[in-house]
Amino acid sequence: MDGMLLETIEGLGDSSMVTGGEIWERLQAEKEEVSRDILAEGPLRHEEVVGLQESEPSEQCAQEIEWQHRGTLEDRLRAINDAQDRLIDGGYGLCVDCGSQIDSKRLLADPAAPRCIACQRLTEKEAVFSTM
Repeated sequence: MDGMLLETIEGLGDSSMVTGGEIWERLQAEKEEVSRDILAEGPLRHEEVVGLQESEPSEQCAQEIEWQHRGTLEDRLRAINDAQDRLIDGGYGLCVDCGSQIDSKRLLADPAAPRCIACQRLTEKEAVFSTM
């Protein structure tokens, strides 16, 4: 099956008729929300905190949590941008790894999903093994 183009009105499945424009709008709304969250956090500085005593680890932990949260938001923003690119290019709804159709329920749950469930599981397994 072919992927979805922004201007097509092909449904993501038999039970739901979703237009490319509707998907774009969902992605755009989430993109704006994530962008607002990133801007609300302001600039993060990865500075060494001078003079911390052993009894003050909470400052370092708080900084690490902020950095991880910021990274998660930036990763999500990239995923949304990539999904919008696939929608424009006609590859939306197709797995970026194997090219098979991504299940419509998966895309409804996460419109930025780049992989079918099988390839996503494989990617996650590889990530776990690479950190060991």
